[in-house]
Amino acid sequence: MLRIINISLVLGLVALACIIYQVKYQARSLDREIIAIGKEIEAERDAIAVLRAEWSLLNRPDRIERLAKKYIHLEASAPRQIVTLGTLNDRHLERPRKDETSPATATPKSKSNQPAVAAKPVEVLPWAKAASLPWHTATIRGPIRAE
Repeated sequence: MLRIINISLVLGLVALACIIYQVKYQARSLDREIIAIGKEIEAERDAIAVLRAEWSLLNRPDRIERLAKKYIHLEASAPRQIVTLGTLNDRHLERPRKDETSPATATPKSKSNQPAVAAKPVEVLPWAKAASLPWHTATIRGPIRAE
């Protein structure tokens, strides 16, 4: 009887040693994963810092002003261009707009030997003709229609 108990205890100890061995190597594997994820986090933080530096470089007011002058051709607004709602009357709001066809409907110049297809002018909607804006240079552009 004592011999059976001793043998079962030795087998139990061997089983526990095997389980502890597996747990030890699983913990080491998880430690390696944690270190790898930590390195990835640091790399992402570095990338975020670089992107923030680039963002601040691209958002410099002098750079934006230079690009606006180059591509948008805007000028500073003059005091005569600023109006308040109290200075407007009905006459300012009833200025008619110019009717204009969409540039997408213009006849394209083709470089190939095929003849260009004439595009139909876009119809201006009745409510758009009657609508008015406080500025006289507004134009009505119709929607682009696929045929």
